[in-house]
Amino acid sequence: MTSVVTDLESLERRALVRIAHEYMLLGMLVTRAMLPQVVMVGGGFDELNEIAIDEWMGASPIYTSRMRSLMGIEGDNVEAIMKALQLDVGFVHGYMDVAYRLIDDRHGEFWLQHCGALMDAEPHGEERVVGMCHTIEDPTFDATAFATNPRARIRPIHRPPRQPSDRHPHCHWTIEIDPDNEPVGAARLTGQVGALALASVPNAVRDRAPEGMNDYRGPLRPAFRLADLASGALAAVAREFQMQSHLLVCAGQLALRERFGADVALEIAVSTAEGAGWIVSERLASALDTGPDPAGVALVLALHPMLPPGLDRSLHVDGDHVEVTLTPSIEGLLDPGHPGYPGVLAAGDGRGIDAMVHGVAPSAAVTSAVDGDRITIDVDLAAGLQPAGLPDSAALAKIGIAASWAFDDS
Repeated sequence: MTSVVTDLESLERRALVRIAHEYMLLGMLVTRAMLPQVVMVGGGFDELNEIAIDEWMGASPIYTSRMRSLMGIEGDNVEAIMKALQLDVGFVHGYMDVAYRLIDDRHGEFWLQHCGALMDAEPHGEERVVGMCHTIEDPTFDATAFATNPRARIRPIHRPPRQPSDRHPHCHWTIEIDPDNEPVGAARLTGQVGALALASVPNAVRDRAPEGMNDYRGPLRPAFRLADLASGALAAVAREFQMQSHLLVCAGQLALRERFGADVALEIAVSTAEGAGWIVSERLASALDTGPDPAGVALVLALHPMLPPGLDRSLHVDGDHVEVTLTPSIEGLLDPGHPGYPGVLAAGDGRGIDAMVHGVAPSAAVTSAVDGDRITIDVDLAAGLQPAGLPDSAALAKIGIAASWAFDDS
């Protein structure tokens, strides 16, 4: 029986940079796996927009505060807001090509030379573009800034629908802090999200290096990229991207419970884990240049960001079997009442785990069980089952460019 290393710090530097980008993309993938389900259960575009607003407004102030603490982002000025945006899963590097101009402590601008989310929305017509770029972004941008300064406002200079249709940059925004502004209050679900066990899972930079950024103190780097970070900081930031995405799913499920009831909300959470889990497994296998053999499946599961933060992983390879044990590191995480994927796992629903395995090994047999305070998973790669089909939520999430986005390794 062979043990498998499960921490990001063990990755070779080039692989770590790749995987950190994959973790950052997870926020887009869980949203694309979750939000279409609103329409599938009978909601309209207005309900979809409302769920998206609650998702991002509920989670982003919590995860922005966590990232600021992790990276030593100090102050309450525009520079601090920009640093947080550079480390937000809503602004995936490359997929969102964002440029920043800091004017002074109270004023700045940013613009998107390329917006992958816009590229996904435009083929579906002006209603979806307005829903995303107006209805959703107006309140959610201010909620993100709220974590740094509740008197900050983010407002458009121009934004889509694009006129002319090939207008660049895709959008252009100002950030202004006016002491006379009424402070923005916490969003309706922010307190609930912040009180979750998941939100208190600790994270830290474990290994500091003499080269690269170990934190983000000091001046703003307008052209900041993840590769600027020292490896220990990059691993910690990747874990925080993972946290951001899971908190988004938690906030989304809380909003879905209010509108559609607990059963529908839970089923959508399961579908989200299925859809994003499958796609991420495909992407991780490609990024790590591995396949459906035992070592490859073990590596994908060891690093899979859809398994929630705070669940310690133990993996072993025994012949054609991969054995996984998940154990919560903090109290209250493995609770069926916890929203998001922690609650799904605690309730014993293994469909998300099945999708994570089948995304890299479609013919494997997968069994999973909750045993007190731990989850056990067994993957039999010699079962030779009929290959599993792509889940509907994964097919929905693959519409557009996010699921197939290729990061620039250079």
